[in-house]
This record gives sequence, structure tokens and C-alpha cells, in this order.
Amino acid sequence: MKNYQKILYFFVLPILAVLLYPPQSLIKGIGVVIVAVLLFALIGYFLLKGKELALTFMIFVQGMNVIIRLMMFFSTGFTNQGQPNVLFLITCFLGLVLSFWLLVRLDRQDIRLSMAG
Repeated sequence: MKNYQKILYFFVLPILAVLLYPPQSLIKGIGVVIVAVLLFALIGYFLLKGKELALTFMIFVQGMNVIIRLMMFFSTGFTNQGQPNVLFLITCFLGLVLSFWLLVRLDRQDIRLSMAG
């Protein structure tokens, strides 16, 4: 696996998948966003070092993100009057798809082999 692919799979996409929310939501919780980015950078570092536990944790976090986004999709995506919150629905769906894809992708053999070498 090439270096740019490792950076994409271990750093960029996991952070994007978890933090893909409407901008106003991210601005309100900027402290949590900074902590999350630092945490994912640390996990990515351990993935580059070949730590299997970091891979397990990353797969777990992406799986939890899929579950949480599924639960939030209908409860937060629509108002009490039934009006859709379009920006939230789009970002929630994109984050769900990206996390699911990462969940499946990170569990493949080529990822594990690239961590060892």
C-alpha cells in the first residue's frame, strides 16, 4: 500500500467520517472537535506503527458511528412538524456511508499486511 493511501485510510477518512456534521454544529463544539482530531491522529500514528489494537479500536469506532448515525438520522433529521433538516440529513447520510465503507475496508487483509510492513 502506498503512503498516500495509508494517510488517507488512517488519518483523513476516519476523521472526516466521524466529524461530518453541519458547520454550525461543529462550531458549537469546537473543543470536542479538536480533541477528536487529536485522538484520531494518535490512533492513525499507532496504525502506521502496526499496532493491531489501534486497528481494532478504529473499526469499533467506525461501527459505533454507523449505529449512532442511523439512530440520529430520523430523530434529528426532522423537526416535530415533520420538516426535514436537509443539511443535517445530507451530512449524516454521507458520514454513515463513509463510516460503513471504512468499517469494511479497514478489516481487509491488505490493510493488515501494510501495517506489518
